[in-house]
Amino acid sequence: MRKSLSEETMFCKDFDSFVSTLEHKGYVVHPAENAAQAKEIVLSLIGAGSVGFGGSATVHGLGLSEALRAQGNAVYKHWDTPEDRKRVFLGAATADFYVCSTNAITLDGTLVNIDGTGNRVAAIIGGPENVIFIIGKNKLVKTLSAALKRVKTEACPKNARRLNLPTPCAEDGKCSNCDIPQRMCRVTAIIEYPPRMVKTMHLILVDEELGY
Repeated sequence: MRKSLSEETMFCKDFDSFVSTLEHKGYVVHPAENAAQAKEIVLSLIGAGSVGFGGSATVHGLGLSEALRAQGNAVYKHWDTPEDRKRVFLGAATADFYVCSTNAITLDGTLVNIDGTGNRVAAIIGGPENVIFIIGKNKLVKTLSAALKRVKTEACPKNARRLNLPTPCAEDGKCSNCDIPQRMCRVTAIIEYPPRMVKTMHLILVDEELGY
């Protein structure tokens, strides 16, 4: 149950109003004070279920896949087996739960994600019945245009550097709408309400800056 925050500010100003907006749209919201608490929430939600993971610096930093494997859950994480990605992608898309972050979330409850391969946005929209987003407060922006800008100028350059991709944004931090084979921005998903094929879409709002 969501606790009353009274005058306390968590995640953003007018947090209760923000949560009400999200719940009205049909999201299930879980406040978390820090990354450790977010990890506990995810593990409690998943239980013994099978889990697919989307590529995410936020999720990777929590050590969730290791914890789940240690307790016997079936885990599908494509960066562990790059030679067998298609099989892992399919396993992740049909698991009981899908765990990822979002590139941006707006004050009106819109989630924005941009992929290169598309496996993550496909699983979010039409894969597992239960999707869990772990969202640091640095992902919150006011508008859709601000969300798209955030992905292009903050998330993508840092991810390109992490993956050692020779994109212009990796070098200068700016989006030039590049036209090269290594381009990261190929598939954009804008989720205004939870998709009908998803039974439950959980948003764990973490009062820390996490990931890109």
